[in-house]
Amino acid sequence: MMQVSVRHLSCLVLLCAFAMSGCSWFSKKTGNEPMELVDFKETLDLDKVWKRGIGESQNKGFSSLTPALDGDAIYAVDYEGLVVALDSKTGKKQWSRKVNKSQQGLWCWLKSFFVAGDPNRQIVGGIAAENGLLLVATYAGEVMALSKQTGDELWRKQLPGEVVSAPRTNGSVVAAQTVNGKLFALDAKTGEQLWFYDNPPPVLTLRGTPSPIVTDTAIYSGFSNGRMMAFNPANGLILWEQRIASPKGRSELERMVDIHSSPLIKDGVIYVGTYQGRISALARGTGKPLWGQDGSTSESVALSGDKLFVAHADGKLVAYNSVTGEQLWSNEKMLRRLLNGPQVFGDYVAVVDFKGYMHVVNQSDGEFVARTRVDRKGARAPMLTDGETLYVYTNRGKLIAFRAEKEK
Repeated sequence: MMQVSVRHLSCLVLLCAFAMSGCSWFSKKTGNEPMELVDFKETLDLDKVWKRGIGESQNKGFSSLTPALDGDAIYAVDYEGLVVALDSKTGKKQWSRKVNKSQQGLWCWLKSFFVAGDPNRQIVGGIAAENGLLLVATYAGEVMALSKQTGDELWRKQLPGEVVSAPRTNGSVVAAQTVNGKLFALDAKTGEQLWFYDNPPPVLTLRGTPSPIVTDTAIYSGFSNGRMMAFNPANGLILWEQRIASPKGRSELERMVDIHSSPLIKDGVIYVGTYQGRISALARGTGKPLWGQDGSTSESVALSGDKLFVAHADGKLVAYNSVTGEQLWSNEKMLRRLLNGPQVFGDYVAVVDFKGYMHVVNQSDGEFVARTRVDRKGARAPMLTDGETLYVYTNRGKLIAFRAEKEK
């Protein structure tokens, strides 16, 4: 199995486009460059409520250290394993803990000093906060449960595979997915393995896996072969499975149809997108398709009322009717700018591009209302919201809270 980062893949495609144009790319544009930003009249004031640095940042590569919002607290982790709990309203630090085991001996110290990306220590997929637990996992397959109140370690479990997304829990079962296509269910109190399911991945996949969604009645998980599945949390029996997208094309690259980001569930409906496949809505209880639209995304989707917002792989930001799948509007002024997943706050939708510009548009029509630069290195991690406040965790490790206070 070979894995590629979707952002590295997109950059490679752009680089190939330049190379294929020959020396002329020094003097003229090819039409494959990231679209230049357009000027517009800003009608919204973005209020930066607070800003905090989180340890050693996201690190380079494909890590997407998604924070977790739970009540009045927000939790974040850096790639070296520093977990920080903050007051979500003020940004004040409540506590911090280092979850990686300390290394012993001179050689281990030198290795950790000169090789910052040691896979045995690196956190890649962020953190989850559910049912009194904080859950993180390492690149080398260690799953750890911490106390939400203090950050104290409750248990850790070694899995046979890299875990690059945050584990999830319903309070009884913890579900973690590895990049080699396995879904593990662990006892939430002890970390002991209850069952696992093996879904061998295709030859070529995107680098990463979605976090499972765990409820009292089902574990919902997407796989790199384009299938969405539901399992009984107690015993791992398959409740249903549904193919979201089928591989097409001759090359392995063309046949990639990964479900790369976590599905979204609301009011009995599962919303899920695939890379080079479809954007779909499924009935939660049966997996029956309710609607589907051709599209390609590797990012999280966002929902507000009857609108579903999707950042397509080509840079289009699209709003769909969440009930019928009808396209409501499409903003094509950020093409090839490698957008992260959209997030809603107030009456607006925000996305961040590869240059770190956060673009804010109206939910109603997709027109720009504000723009600000959050980090020159960008923000890969999905943004969070409590409905009114938007939380952005940048690649350089800054966690920022924004609010749309008033129109200009």
